[in-house]
Amino acid sequence: MKLSWVLGLWCALATATTAATNEGQELYEAACASCHGLDGRGAPQGTAINVPLPDFTDCSFVTREATGNWVALAAHGGQELALSPQMPGFGDALSEAQIRSIIAYLRGFCTDPSWPSADLNFRRPLFTGKAFPEDELVLNYNFDRSRRLRSLVNEWTLEKRFGARGMAEVTLPFVYNDPQGSATTGGVGDLTLAYKHILFASQQHGMVAAFSLDLVLPTGDRARGLGDGTVGLGPALRGGTILGPFVLQGEMKAVLPADVNRAPRRLLYRAALQLPLSSLKRGWVPSLEFEADTKVEGQARDAYYLAPVVFKGLSRRGHVAVAVGAKIPVAGTRAFDYQIGAFLSWEYLDGGLWW
Repeated sequence: MKLSWVLGLWCALATATTAATNEGQELYEAACASCHGLDGRGAPQGTAINVPLPDFTDCSFVTREATGNWVALAAHGGQELALSPQMPGFGDALSEAQIRSIIAYLRGFCTDPSWPSADLNFRRPLFTGKAFPEDELVLNYNFDRSRRLRSLVNEWTLEKRFGARGMAEVTLPFVYNDPQGSATTGGVGDLTLAYKHILFASQQHGMVAAFSLDLVLPTGDRARGLGDGTVGLGPALRGGTILGPFVLQGEMKAVLPADVNRAPRRLLYRAALQLPLSSLKRGWVPSLEFEADTKVEGQARDAYYLAPVVFKGLSRRGHVAVAVGAKIPVAGTRAFDYQIGAFLSWEYLDGGLWW
C-alpha cells in the first residue's frame, strides 16, 4: 500500500513537471521564438531588431541573471532594467507563473549542468565571505575607532570567474593609521591572491557551498603598521542557503601566517542573516552579521562582534550595489570601540558603472 502511494506521488510530480515544461516550451515558441529563435540563439532577420540578441545556449549568460530580474524583464520590457526598449513587456498577456515557466524552459538551452543558477548568487554580505563566483570589482572601506588609534583600510578587489565554478581574485589594500600621540602613517598593505571553487550547488534546495584559499604576501611595511610582515594562508569554507524569506550565508576561515611571532594564527566564524525585501536584485536587503575571532596560536585574544548592515542595488539591474554597516564588539577583547564598513561593488560584465 505504501509503495503504491509513493509511486503514485512520484508519477504525479513527474507529470506536473512535464506539463510545466511543455507549457513553457509552447509559450516560448508562441511569444518569444520569433525574435529569440526556436534554438534560443536569436533570430533577428525580418524583425527590425537593431540590437544584439542574447544566446540562451551560452551557459555563462543564461545562468548570470536571477529569476526575479528575468520576470521583471519579461513582464515590463527592457526599460524596466535599463535595457533595450525593443524588448516588449508581456505582463498584460501572461501571468507570472507562465513567465516563470518560459524562463525555466529557456534556461534549458544551457545543456551543461555544472553551471549553478544565479538564484544562488545571494547578495554580498559586508563582513562575511560569499560562496558564489563573480566577475566583479569591489571597493571596500573599513574605519576603526578606539581610544588609542584611528585606522582606515581601503581595499580594491578584482574578481574574475573561470568556467562554471571557479574564481580568482586579487586584493590590494591601502592602510592609513592615526595613533594618538604619534605620526600618521599610510601606504600599501599586504597583497592577497585568492582562488574560490564551488563544491556544491542545488537550486532545488536553495543551497551553495564553496572552498577558497587566500595567499597573503607581505607587501606592506610592518614597522609602520601597514602589514604583518609574513606570508600567510587563508583556507575557508563558505556557504549559503534559503530559509523561507531569509538567506543565511556563513564562512569558516583559518588565518595562518607563516611566522606566528609576527602575526597570530586565528579561526574566524562568520554568518550573515539577510532579509531580501524584493525579488529584484536592486532591492533593499537588511541583515545582521556575526563574527567570532578566536585564537589558535600567538599573541591574540578571542573577540565577538555583531554588525547590522543594509545592502542596496544602485542600478536598475542591481549590477552596481552598495552596502553600509557597523561592527560592534559584544564579548571578549575590544580591539576597537566600533568599526564602520562599506563597499561599492560593480559586476563589470553586466553593464557600465553608471547605469
